[in-house]
Amino acid sequence: MKKLIFILTLFLANIAFSQELKKENVLGFWKLKEAGFYEAGKKISKDFDNCRLMRNYTIWDNGYAIYNYVEGRNGNCFPSEPRLTLWRIVENRIQFYIDDYVFEDKVVKVNEDNSITFETFTEKKIMDSDKNYEKIANTISYDILEKL
Repeated sequence: MKKLIFILTLFLANIAFSQELKKENVLGFWKLKEAGFYEAGKKISKDFDNCRLMRNYTIWDNGYAIYNYVEGRNGNCFPSEPRLTLWRIVENRIQFYIDDYVFEDKVVKVNEDNSITFETFTEKKIMDSDKNYEKIANTISYDILEKL
């Protein structure tokens, strides 16, 4: 009986703490709050000025999304052409795509403050004779987005 209760407790705890990604978690207007990458298990934040912090995603319930990319320095911002794509949830990831081409494939984490984190998704580690290229190709980057 004790074994059954222990197994049931573990099962229920796993359900309670696992995070199932739902479309409600990603719908809305999301503005870049922080970005960076992971190196040796540590989160390294990039320095961003006001222009880069204007980057944003609009994700609609109808399956469409727009990404607005902005470059430049404070007061001299250059927005790119907005990118319109379709989007879908695949397991714990969001994919932005057109036809068979996937523009972005990001692992999504829902944070306690209701922001979300997009992290680079890679199916397998890239191996190359050029170790610098290999390091860059396998770098996991992240974007923390806040909902407005």
